[in-house]
Parts: sequence; structure tokens; C-alpha cells
Amino acid sequence: MAKVIILIIIIIIVELILAFLFSLIAQIWYKKNGIDLRAVFKGVLERIFLAIALINNQTNALTFFSALKLATRLKHQEPESERNGFNDYYLIGNLASVTIAILYAYLYVHFGEIEIFNKLTS
Repeated sequence: MAKVIILIIIIIIVELILAFLFSLIAQIWYKKNGIDLRAVFKGVLERIFLAIALINNQTNALTFFSALKLATRLKHQEPESERNGFNDYYLIGNLASVTIAILYAYLYVHFGEIEIFNKLTS
């Protein structure tokens, strides 16, 4: 039970930091102000989906995730002047999401091997 609580606390903290960072990146590259709660929610769901898939050795979920992201991106149109900014933002966001999901899966799988977690749960 302590493992789950510690992991949930870590995920909440990381997701709050990511929401702030992604909003900052959106302001810089895409000139989008404020935190988009719908985008934050979708990002959290994406990372949880990927982490669960990776924990269960379903690495093909990365391909599925990529196909979904591409399919949702195909209809998106922005003015030519904003295209590079949005593409950079989109790429950085997706790479960060996958990296964080891999981190979540790693923490879950190797929880008992991480010294600080052993001290917190003993």
C-alpha cells in the first residue's frame, strides 16, 4: 500500500510540474497563454496509458500511441507563420510525455531497488 501512495504522490507532483512547464513552453513557441486544463487532462491520461502498457510489457503501445497522435494531428491546421512553433511544441510535448511515462513504469517496476523508497516504506 505504501508503494502505491508514494507513486501517486510522485505522479501528482510530476504532473503539476509538467502542467506548468508545458504552459510555459506553449507561451514561448505557440504564443498560447494560460494553462489548458483539457490538454493537461489528456496528457495525464496519455502518460498513465503508456506507463500501464510499459509496466505490462506491452511496448507495442508506443506504436499505437504514435498512430493515435498522428491521426489527431492530421486535421490540425495553423497559419504558415505559426506552423514551426506548433510543430516544435508538439514534438517536445510528445517526447516529454513518453519519457515521463517510461520513468513512471521504471519507478513502479524497480520500486524495491530504489534506496529512498526502501527507507520511506520501512
